[in-house]
Amino acid sequence: MGSTLNAYLNKFEEFKALPAGQPITIRVTDQDATEIAREYLVENKAGVSQLIQKRLGLKLSVDNPSVSFRNDEIRVSASGGMGFLKAKAALTAEVKWDGKPVVAVRSVEIPFLPVTPEKLNSVVEGPLKKGTGIVEQYAEIRSLKVTDGAMVLEAVRK
Repeated sequence: MGSTLNAYLNKFEEFKALPAGQPITIRVTDQDATEIAREYLVENKAGVSQLIQKRLGLKLSVDNPSVSFRNDEIRVSASGGMGFLKAKAALTAEVKWDGKPVVAVRSVEIPFLPVTPEKLNSVVEGPLKKGTGIVEQYAEIRSLKVTDGAMVLEAVRK
């Protein structure tokens, strides 16, 4: 597991050790989110390729991810392709708070592939629910905000 992701997991472990009622704020910057994505791709390249092949029916490689946070939006981009044929792909997702974090893919830009926001929403929903469920075992999530340059989670230890 990459060092940037480990640093955030360590923060969560420290939070789990706090007494009930203790608040915590976890702020993830653009740079950290991008580094986590890069570390993940390096460590899980084969798995990512298999997932893409399963979901899209194509054997593609993915690299050079970038994540940016701006005014309730997350923008993720990466290069993808086969061999020397590479194209830039991007998606924009809206993040809202409705008592729980809600992420909805608003736009998808993948050259030559007919991928819709609706199709990607189903891909995003599972990991989001899983991650939220893990946090909610130990905390009451109070808010999730996307600001200019960071995503901020505020919670209170149960």
